[in-house]
Order: sequence, then structure tokens, then C-alpha cells
Amino acid sequence: MINLPASRHDRPQRRARQRGATLIEFALTLPLFLLFMLGLFEVARAMYLWNALADATRNAARAAATIDANDKDALAALNQDAGVAPRAGGMVLGAAGGDARLVIAHLRSDFTPVSAVPACPSRNIINCNAKPDGSTCVRYVQARLCAPGAGAECVPASYKPLFSGQYLAWSFPYPTFATVTPAGSLGHQSGVTEACPAF
Repeated sequence: MINLPASRHDRPQRRARQRGATLIEFALTLPLFLLFMLGLFEVARAMYLWNALADATRNAARAAATIDANDKDALAALNQDAGVAPRAGGMVLGAAGGDARLVIAHLRSDFTPVSAVPACPSRNIINCNAKPDGSTCVRYVQARLCAPGAGAECVPASYKPLFSGQYLAWSFPYPTFATVTPAGSLGHQSGVTEACPAF
């Protein structure tokens, strides 16, 4: 059978059919492409926050080792500065309600919390020299990522994906990223005499 060349009247119809097929293929693949891109963006955001929060706890623990344990304003400023996207109330991890806070704890040599924080940095030095394993000797400083409003107990913060929508209750708990570092000066300055009550 001999194929005859298409007439001039068949060419516009063939082009219209090809355009229609291309449009249908595009309409079928666009939602899949957008879904893939949104998922890729969400995974990248979660990985960024994972790394940023681990860095935040490390930086907070190192900084808290040089701050007086009784200086609440300095510790609050440290919490705010170490946070990701710092703002009043904590660190933004996801949608509304997905905030977190950094909790600083002062630990003994056996990594349990001290019974009472020394009244001043020089008192901690005296306590540690007198009884290195004592309940009022701060040997380590710990920083953890906790959910807001959890009180003394550290409940892991949750990450809520941005694209989960308001009707999907998807959330994933973060680890606390607990970082422990040796206690440094705790704010003590060499050569400075501190007015410190006995404890």
C-alpha cells in the first residue's frame, strides 16, 4: 500500500490533535511534579531544622557553661539567641503551636541535676573543691529541646509539616538533642570578689 502525502486539510487537524495530547499529558504530570517538589521542599526544611536545632543545643550548652546559673535574664536571653527564628515564645518548628524552647540544666558529676544551684559562681568553686561529688557542685551543663509549657519535665517538641493542611493531624516528634558540656566558669571572673551568701 502506498502512503500518500497528507493533504493540506489534514495538517491542521493533526496539529490540533497533537496539541490536545500534549495538553492532556501536561495536565496529568503537573500535579505529580508539584507534589514531588512540595515533598522535596518539606524534607529539606525538616533536615535543615534537624541540623539547626542540634547546633542550637550545642551552642546553648557551651554558652550556659559561662553564665551565672542564677542570672535568669542572661539564661532567657541565651534561650532566645540560640533559637531558630527567635521570637517571643520559642522556636518555630512548623505550623502554629509547633514551637519549642531550650531548657538548661545544671548537673552533678553523676549527670543528675544538682539539688540547689550555688548562690554565685565562686560558691560553686568552693563547693566543688570541698566535695567534688556533692549535690551542690555543678560539674556539667545540659541543654535540651523541649515542647513549650511542659514544666520541669522535658516533653519532645513536635514538627508539623507545612503542607499537611489544617485537617490532617500529621506531626513528628523531634529528639531532645540533649547536649552536655563541662561546666566552665559559670560567670566567675578571675580576680573579682563576689558578694556571695554562704551555701
